[in-house]
Amino acid sequence: MKRLILVAIASIVSTTVISTFPSQASANYYASRISNQQQRINQGIRNGSISPRGYANLSRRQNALKVAIVRDTYDGTGLTRAERYKLNRRADNISRSIYLTKRN
Repeated sequence: MKRLILVAIASIVSTTVISTFPSQASANYYASRISNQQQRINQGIRNGSISPRGYANLSRRQNALKVAIVRDTYDGTGLTRAERYKLNRRADNISRSIYLTKRN
């Protein structure tokens, strides 16, 4: 049942605006960060510096990050320090991958 709920939440997140997360302070930070990263990915596709395969990989990782944010904020108490640390590391890794993919 929990898995079904998580899948439903993940599908809703991918079709709605990220800023509707609980814990607005953290949500706004992650919403803007994910939005900026998505703009960098889209810019790379438009100018040809990111291949379709690279785009698929980066988009998959972005979506997984969105799902992780929803999962971690689902309990309604906001993000713990450890959860913020893990999410920031994942976002940093995606950002680094965008940079490296655009330069290859």
